[in-house]
Amino acid sequence: MTQHFNDSIPELTMASGPTTIYPQVLAAMSKPMMHHHDPHFTALMHGVTDKLAKVFKTTGTVLPIAGESIVGLEMAAYNLVQPGDVCINIVTGVYGAGYSRVLKAYGAQVVEVRTAYNSSVTMDMVLDAMDSNPQAKIIAMVHSETPSASENPIKEICMEARRRGMLSIVDSVSGIGGSNVETDAWGIDICVTGSQKCLSCSAGMALVSVSDKAWDAIMVCPRYDSSYLSFKPWQRKWLEHSVLPYTAPISLVYGLDAALDIILDAGIDATIARHETAAKGMRAAVLASGLELWIDDESHAAQSVTAIRIPQGVEDEELRATLRESYGLCVSGGLGPMDGQLVRIGHMGATATRQRTITAFSALACALADLGHPIDATSGLDALREVWSRQ
Repeated sequence: MTQHFNDSIPELTMASGPTTIYPQVLAAMSKPMMHHHDPHFTALMHGVTDKLAKVFKTTGTVLPIAGESIVGLEMAAYNLVQPGDVCINIVTGVYGAGYSRVLKAYGAQVVEVRTAYNSSVTMDMVLDAMDSNPQAKIIAMVHSETPSASENPIKEICMEARRRGMLSIVDSVSGIGGSNVETDAWGIDICVTGSQKCLSCSAGMALVSVSDKAWDAIMVCPRYDSSYLSFKPWQRKWLEHSVLPYTAPISLVYGLDAALDIILDAGIDATIARHETAAKGMRAAVLASGLELWIDDESHAAQSVTAIRIPQGVEDEELRATLRESYGLCVSGGLGPMDGQLVRIGHMGATATRQRTITAFSALACALADLGHPIDATSGLDALREVWSRQ
């Protein structure tokens, strides 16, 4: 069948993930197929895990697991939680709330630390939960809560958890590569990210770092250890014998390798700084134009995505459809209780640039004008340009 150009597909995807990715990654994914036990692929996979360790800032294990990011997060619960364990779970948004259900499914007694879905927890809130539940074995948290465009203070939380002898599980699916995460220095036991967010690759891999302390707990967990959710086959086969326990997504690994090269060639800290600038610029544009941010305070804001309150009189679906069909830009709407109240512009990986943030904001201003709600686009763009010019 002849492939025709389809002008209804957005030219620029700046949703909450996946987003538009680097052309080098797309090219790498077209390489010839290779068997997952071929020595060349084994060498490639070792190279990928070494590069991931640099991005995670760890000397420990990082496992490249086939499956959406939630697979890695469920694996953390499957391997660490035993019936009756008290687990503290930070809930600042839809994903944090969802993880309570995962923990409960494996028998945990969950203690939630909750905020409104436009904010972040404070250390006082976390310390109060820890002090009130000294028997807690695990604390789990979402680092970058994309539905709320917020970030939690994982450094302070994980360091305190380590001091108290608790295990920590961090969902940094949209954090790693876009915000600073120091897995070893902060004492993070299991940290999960996805290939499709700030790493700017295609969706389909859960990338999971596992500390020595976590491995000690995993190896004594009595659950069925031949399940796909078990970390034990990775220990027995990959870590001990360099044999992958399951068929790898070959083309995706090629793409991930190319994406990691882009990040490390620029430098992980420089890449994080670029994401920070993109986020600051987008927030500055929103405020200068007369729009409102969803987040309650910019100190709580994520670096991978910006959530914008939809002006009164504008319909969410109509706004996103106008952006998509008239301006070739795909963005995300609200999830769960935030449905219809906000739009989210992702600035991750290849889209965390001056050109693309300016393009996205310009399209937003045009779409709102089309819908009868003009904003001060000039002031917004001036503010955005000013942030980038300081870098």
